[in-house]
Amino acid sequence: MKQLLDKLTNSFDTVSPATPSSIENAEKFFNIKFPNDYKEFLQFTNGLEGETTDSYLVLWSAEELIELNQAYNVKEFVSNIIVIGSDGAEDAFGFDTTNMTIVKLPFIGMGHIANEKLSDTFADFLSSQIKEENKGFFKRLFG
Repeated sequence: MKQLLDKLTNSFDTVSPATPSSIENAEKFFNIKFPNDYKEFLQFTNGLEGETTDSYLVLWSAEELIELNQAYNVKEFVSNIIVIGSDGAEDAFGFDTTNMTIVKLPFIGMGHIANEKLSDTFADFLSSQIKEENKGFFKRLFG
């Protein structure tokens, strides 16, 4: 598994893994259990940044999840969303906690402009963001 996850560094800038306690702290803060594929991702890299197939992707560290959801007042605008990152510009990506799907929502107009469902799982979302030459990696990894 680690060997497959190492391929992630071909497309994105990655960092050291999240500690188990930082993942637990985020789960406690949001009063939720993150999906296993998302926890596996955090245990490999505590966030990432880089170009995608057609844009840019920033996924926040376990610690930033708490800090930045508070800074953006996410719960004030959308009570059922945990923002996990962005496109580096105007759109945020997050979990819809009613069904743990991945959605896109605007930073400006959050709660007033409809969320767009992007995928049913975190692994599918991440796979869709990988440049074409690395496609299929996350499908094999997370099945």
